[in-house]
Amino acid sequence: MKPLQEVIDHTLANIERMPELSTTLGEASGLFLAHPIVVENPVPPFDNTAVDGFAVCMETFATGIAEDLNVVATVAAGDDPSHLRLRSGEAIRIMTGAPLPPGTDAVVMIEDTLLQGEKVKVLRLPTLGANIRRRGSDVDAGEHIFETGTRITPAVKGVLASLSVTHVAVFRRPIVGVISTGDELSDDPILAPGKIRDSNRPSLYDAVAAAGATAVDLGSVGDDPDQLRAAFTHAVASCDALVTSGGVSVGDFDYTKAVLDELSDNQFTWFQVAIKPAKPYAFGRIAGVPVFGLPGNPVSALVSFELFVRPSIRKMLGTPRLFRPTMRATLTVAINHQPDGKLHLLRGVVETDGHGGLIVTPQGHQGSHVLTGMAQANGLMLVPDGAHLKPGDATDVIIVEELGNPTLTLPHTKTDG
Repeated sequence: MKPLQEVIDHTLANIERMPELSTTLGEASGLFLAHPIVVENPVPPFDNTAVDGFAVCMETFATGIAEDLNVVATVAAGDDPSHLRLRSGEAIRIMTGAPLPPGTDAVVMIEDTLLQGEKVKVLRLPTLGANIRRRGSDVDAGEHIFETGTRITPAVKGVLASLSVTHVAVFRRPIVGVISTGDELSDDPILAPGKIRDSNRPSLYDAVAAAGATAVDLGSVGDDPDQLRAAFTHAVASCDALVTSGGVSVGDFDYTKAVLDELSDNQFTWFQVAIKPAKPYAFGRIAGVPVFGLPGNPVSALVSFELFVRPSIRKMLGTPRLFRPTMRATLTVAINHQPDGKLHLLRGVVETDGHGGLIVTPQGHQGSHVLTGMAQANGLMLVPDGAHLKPGDATDVIIVEELGNPTLTLPHTKTDG
């Protein structure tokens, strides 16, 4: 058996990033930058006010709180106040985001003033620069604001839009085909004896899409060498990668191995990985296209996907963040395993403990055919070979879904909206 890390390293060493392309900012959501973004123009492009209030000059307050100030103008967001000149004893009404009139040293919040006709009384002495957002205070010209491999999230897109970026160079989203193999699979309304539904294809399809690739459902194929050859040949001609399930175990009585070896000129590697579940795994290339051979048991297929396929898709997308987060969690129950030379990946429910930590509970039956346990879990517990753990011990957990107990209680704070 091969150690897990060795198999991961072998797989990733044979995966390349997708080619880059130029696309509109609107079409780039979720993709990754192929080049750094260098700021050409500062944001904000001018000094402006952070609040609604009154622009003042500090000379007015040389001896402390001044008498009523003359309100000489109003400046709204989008106005050009360059023709104005603020002088001692004067104030200019100004709205959030508006450019500062020349001569402005501070902006007094409207809550700290009392407006009486054409005059305003300042109730609290301002400080130099109060409530002013300076030109370039967000990002300044010449800065590397985002590096290669940055994911275009809503916030990143907003920043790029503020920089007048309309097109970006990104790594192309890979097209990944999904095929299930096996004579036992059936789509007939009534199952014949010995037949089962194909759960792998829909679950792996969604897993591919969730990883960021474009998933393609290529159907299921029986144990027929001609059908398998045609399906795999079509897949690698139309996709950037292929995920198959079934037919990779030792001693399988089918043609999947023979066809994959034939089409790859015997360049496939057939692994027995030192893990449970998902021990059998195959990887190789057909016509230069990466092909991942996953086991047929539904839990094993998804675990194998998490360990080998998802990081590969992430690398193809161009992100340096290939792996799910691994966190320490406290066990709620005992776990005892006899030595078998394998790392056990138990499906578990991870929750917050209310004190800033995590707790984890193994989820029901751990058989590789029990997909309901996988569906109810949000973590894969990494339990070492022969481990004897008691409640309160800590273990590493790969977080694969949202944590439990998501309620967030915020302290009462004052905001400016």
